[in-house]
Amino acid sequence: MLTRVLAATVAGGITFFILGFLLYGLVLDPMVMKPNMNPDALKLINEPPNFVPLVLANFVSAFLLAYIFDKWAGIRTFRGGLEGGAVVWFLISLSFQLMFLAFMKMYNNYTPANVDVVASIPMGAIGGGVIGQVLGMMNKEAAPASE
Repeated sequence: MLTRVLAATVAGGITFFILGFLLYGLVLDPMVMKPNMNPDALKLINEPPNFVPLVLANFVSAFLLAYIFDKWAGIRTFRGGLEGGAVVWFLISLSFQLMFLAFMKMYNNYTPANVDVVASIPMGAIGGGVIGQVLGMMNKEAAPASE
């Protein structure tokens, strides 16, 4: 189990990092997020970001899905991971954005929160799909050894 989850975590972490760069770094952050942020909140953003915690966050996120999929959900396919990742990521993003809206004056309007929640769906879906696929591949390779 541990090897399977770690392999899925690495694949998912790399996927999340690449998708995050493409989706947030190149498109949403400069076009939607920053233009709709409170000027005081903009002063707190690291430019460029600190990559050590960013990479670690992607791997922790991937581990969360890999553990849920392997331990409890039994997801072992790209399609299963696609569906599970989309749902889990949507709920996590919605929860965080609602907390941000409740406690912080980060945004000038609801646009960044709404966009983040919607953008989390394909990101979670693709990352979850990769994780589900790797878990399935590792499960097939481990099956003959356990028989």
